[in-house]
Amino acid sequence: MTRTILRRSAFGLALAFVLGTSLTATAANPPLTPRQIYKTYGKGVVLVFATDGSAQGSAGTGSIITEDGQVITNAHVVSKDGRPYKKLFVYLKPDKLQGSMQQDLKHRFTATLMDLNPELDLALLKIVEAPKDLQVIQFVNPDEVEIGEPVVAIGHPETGGLWTLTTGSISSVIADFQGVHGKDVFQTEASVNRGNSGGPLLNAYGHMV
Repeated sequence: MTRTILRRSAFGLALAFVLGTSLTATAANPPLTPRQIYKTYGKGVVLVFATDGSAQGSAGTGSIITEDGQVITNAHVVSKDGRPYKKLFVYLKPDKLQGSMQQDLKHRFTATLMDLNPELDLALLKIVEAPKDLQVIQFVNPDEVEIGEPVVAIGHPETGGLWTLTTGSISSVIADFQGVHGKDVFQTEASVNRGNSGGPLLNAYGHMV
């Protein structure tokens, strides 16, 4: 399974600004355990639900990337055949998961579509009236990601629970995946399934690969 790495020139000005604030891990910041990453940065991972108005629709995962509630996810989560769904919702992670859909999905917010790139399979959303103190997930410098580096994935696999954690490592890198310029990906053996789409792959410092 692969994770898309975004190039600044490919996806619009709004996200380019966000990428310009990417952080670089240093020796002054000790690496975190998967448990520490999950407890801190799991709150920056959201459930995305897109629909045309019925109870049926498309569900996936997203990451909060700005304090005002911008969320990055996959284009196919919020669109079908290149057409965006009419209604978008974002669910924030509760402080403690109960294992109940009814309890764990209480924090629902409407979202708007800011940008969509079907070729790169990326979408940028904005939470309407986003709450304060959102947990933001920052981007790693992709040039510093190395094969063998430990990573964790957080998402909502259809065959698993909500905000599920899996672990692995970077196993390969592929430039211009499937012949699409700028669609550079890192491959990992961390378990990633349907429903994880759009979610983050995090390095040992909690930054998105």
